[in-house]
Amino acid sequence: MLSLTIVIPTKDRPGFVRSATLAALADLPQNSCVIVVDDHGTKPAKDALADITDPRLKVLPNSGPRGPSSARNFGVAQAKTELIVFADDDDLLAPGYVSHVVQMAQTARYGFCATETFSTPPTQTPAFHPQQNLPLDTLPFRKQLGGLGCGFWIYRRDFHSVGGINPALRVNEDTDFSIRLLAANLTGNFQTGTGVLIRQHLAAGADGNLGQITKRANAAARAGYFAAIIADNATYLTQRPAAKRYLTKRQVKMHAKAGQFRAGINACRSAPSLLGYFALNYLVSRVTAA
Repeated sequence: MLSLTIVIPTKDRPGFVRSATLAALADLPQNSCVIVVDDHGTKPAKDALADITDPRLKVLPNSGPRGPSSARNFGVAQAKTELIVFADDDDLLAPGYVSHVVQMAQTARYGFCATETFSTPPTQTPAFHPQQNLPLDTLPFRKQLGGLGCGFWIYRRDFHSVGGINPALRVNEDTDFSIRLLAANLTGNFQTGTGVLIRQHLAAGADGNLGQITKRANAAARAGYFAAIIADNATYLTQRPAAKRYLTKRQVKMHAKAGQFRAGINACRSAPSLLGYFALNYLVSRVTAA
């Protein structure tokens, strides 16, 4: 049986990371491990997990640059197994999903799964029930983009072959990573069964746990990240105009939310059909802000 490592980056979420780690360990094969990477937090993860004595758990400080992307890269660098599974510190892996990853890895190089959200933690995490394994190349572009918190798994050598996760991207780094995997023509699968429960919480944090990164990122920064993703993957996107338009649409929406009129108009130059979309979103954002 293939061995695997579950990498969980964390920062200042002592309660959440404890739940995430226990869920990961509960579903972990004996020849595998969980690596929790503390990303320069002020509330040490090792303290929150101090009473967990499972030898398959490693809690390591991120010795690299700050940020979730760097923390994940560091975790993979410490892994010794063939397979890597990513999990977020505020989510829960469904019992049975990790074992199914080992099966999916027989026919694909990477993949991810469907998710469900929760606000109140379930008394018992619903078990994973396998459904369809869909080849990514049969799906629309937007469904080929896997979130790293969506039970994302990959062979370690493939992770390194595409350069890992871009540490310069604080959010939407998974979009960039997915595009580079697509450009490398690696076989990917999407499992339609629910393998992860995604916790919904506020940007301001809850119960002493740091809030969601995406909700804390401002629209101007996110527009800049999309611009960088489009530029960095220009060769691939040139051959896939529909994919480029999809990313540009997300970029101009962020420009609109940030009130960046000139930047939004400039972004639409590569996709003039988005001018009306940008204008509508810009007006709505101005009315909402008034």
